[in-house]
Amino acid sequence: MKPLFVFIASLIILAALAVVYPNMLLNPGPLTKGHHALEKDCLACHTPFRGVKSVQCISCHKQQEIGINTVAGAVLPKNGSKVLFHKGLADNSCIECHTDHKKAFSTKTIKPFRHASLEPSLRNRCINCHKEQKPADALHKVAEGNCAECHSTTKWKPATFDHKKLTASGGKECFTCHKSDRPTDKLHQSVSTSCAECHSTTKWKPATFDHKKLTASGGKECFTCHKATLPNDTMHRQSSKNCGTCHSTSRWKPATFDHNRYFRLDRDHRASCKSCHTDPGNYKKYTCYNCHEHSESGIASKHRREGIYNYQNCMKCHRNGDSEGHGERGSDD
Repeated sequence: MKPLFVFIASLIILAALAVVYPNMLLNPGPLTKGHHALEKDCLACHTPFRGVKSVQCISCHKQQEIGINTVAGAVLPKNGSKVLFHKGLADNSCIECHTDHKKAFSTKTIKPFRHASLEPSLRNRCINCHKEQKPADALHKVAEGNCAECHSTTKWKPATFDHKKLTASGGKECFTCHKSDRPTDKLHQSVSTSCAECHSTTKWKPATFDHKKLTASGGKECFTCHKATLPNDTMHRQSSKNCGTCHSTSRWKPATFDHNRYFRLDRDHRASCKSCHTDPGNYKKYTCYNCHEHSESGIASKHRREGIYNYQNCMKCHRNGDSEGHGERGSDD
């Protein structure tokens, strides 16, 4: 029984001393400079067996006055670089950041700042507190939304990025950030629109392409991209026109050109386009005198004898090699 009696007596003595001299037995370290007057009055902040509660802090430190007035009510000098965010904090969050012990200044915390303690309206406006840290690069100038939508409150990088956060104009200026990634092939040199009109922001391929996005000159140079698909038949070899004159950009066939609408290429008329179309740049013009054994004056005399004076457009009456000009006319007369 004697050891037990000694143990109980020791506990009673220690408890009494803790109540009488708490600063000597329980103090974990020197108080902050502003609380030196409370060095021997632990119960001013501590509740026995419950520790420190934020409600005891705000009994002296009014949140609305932190950074503006001292506890005694004296007005503090204004500091434009200091953000008065304490009034936006929950009234039970003081001890989440501050401690009275182990530090020489109360403004130096031993715990990281918890953004979750901010009220939602302030939590979503990072620039209110971090105005001086706002990046000035080209990307952030065209980004909309709150910083927290890309960055975390623990560290700036890595960050998540959604191109939807860009402004309407910034979303079309891909080269602001991706200048070094710009393709240098002939196709992309002929494109005059934003990358996003063909490519997505998640991956470069597959891409959708609309030939209408090509520049005026680039849209006529089909073989810049389609050189391997150039037809090698007689007609295409003799044609100097752009593919788009007859073909569409959605598919190669059907094509809009049908020579039979004007003149059926039968018998000797299949020889060479140049026989009739002496100007390869303009297939609307043609002549029949390069093959037929008659002169222009002879043709004029013969047609006038028959009362025909508008005879310059041969195909208007002669729609094929067998036509004699007696009623065989096409729909394009």
